[in-house]
Amino acid sequence: MNIKKRDFISKIYYTLFIIIIYRLGYFIPLPFLNNRVSIFSLGIMPYISASILTQLMCYMFPFFYKIQQDGEIGIKKINNITKVLTILISLIQAPVYINMTLSEFSYFINCKNILMITSIICITTGTFFTMWLGEKINAKGIGNGNSLIIMSGILSRFIYSIIDEILNRIKNQLLGITILLFELFIWLLIIGISIIIINFVKKIHIQYVNKLNNYSSNLEEVYLRNEIKFIPLKVVYPGIMPIIFSQGILITIFKKINNINNIYGIWYNLLYSILIIIITFFYTFLSIPVKKISDDLKINGVYIPNIKPGKDTCFFLKKIVSQIYFVGSLLLVIIALLPSIFISLGGDKNFSFFFGGTTIIIMVGGLLDIKYTINSYIL
Repeated sequence: MNIKKRDFISKIYYTLFIIIIYRLGYFIPLPFLNNRVSIFSLGIMPYISASILTQLMCYMFPFFYKIQQDGEIGIKKINNITKVLTILISLIQAPVYINMTLSEFSYFINCKNILMITSIICITTGTFFTMWLGEKINAKGIGNGNSLIIMSGILSRFIYSIIDEILNRIKNQLLGITILLFELFIWLLIIGISIIIINFVKKIHIQYVNKLNNYSSNLEEVYLRNEIKFIPLKVVYPGIMPIIFSQGILITIFKKINNINNIYGIWYNLLYSILIIIITFFYTFLSIPVKKISDDLKINGVYIPNIKPGKDTCFFLKKIVSQIYFVGSLLLVIIALLPSIFISLGGDKNFSFFFGGTTIIIMVGGLLDIKYTINSYIL
């Protein structure tokens, strides 16, 4: 066994060790309360939201963009800002979550405030510790720490949900088994479609005026095909960010409105869809620097076939980005609404979470990331 393979195996063991710590910590309940609500109730999601917010700030405000471009020092500053935002978001979301899930407070009127403060501190600390575990996987494990931590929770719930679904369906004998097989078929179909959606890119073909080998830009990658190359733009460019942000807004701001508080109701899902479309629009146009791409192509003697360099190229790229935004936002809305659709058709609530939303995208995206990581070590 060579050194590289041995190093990779040690990284796998270290990653599994960290995930075990997280899963054990998930069973630690909040103090002074009877029902089992974990100190890791919010998990890594406040950190994910903070990371997304920091990224948007870097796109929108020159001050943060300059910090981001300041090498390793800038990256450390941005990471510190993200951590501060993580704490603030946890402090906002923790009391909302506690009020939604803990009925015990009605029995402790005299000490409700003390219990609330204690629970908020515990949940916020749990979130920060979870973030630290993710960083350890990134530093000493196989990477993708946040995705792996989220996936570990999803997979643990999936095992219980699929067992309950099987037991409930087989009670109805042949009809139940038929429905179960149909559900599993649809579920596998959704996973396959999600893989296609995550990997699908719009290819904008480009050509060189002169044969240059030093072309560079801020694009993720450029595939070479002899003299012809293309710029790949992901159709679902923001990933799960619009879904996570929309859920956070709805839970935090609109939790007290009855018509919106029901996550399976029509008003919740209507507003949910509108928020996903709006956030996808802003994120896509902010994160794809159309003007800069157009300028880079012109400076390096590169052009899009049948499109003039300069303003025409910029206009063409904006048109393509608009198409990506429109298609990507619709695909995200469909994926986000699948759990509610499943329940409206008579499906189990626990099992519905695995038919769409953030759960299915995180599972598929996380597994694909693991696949790419393993392939990179093997190759």
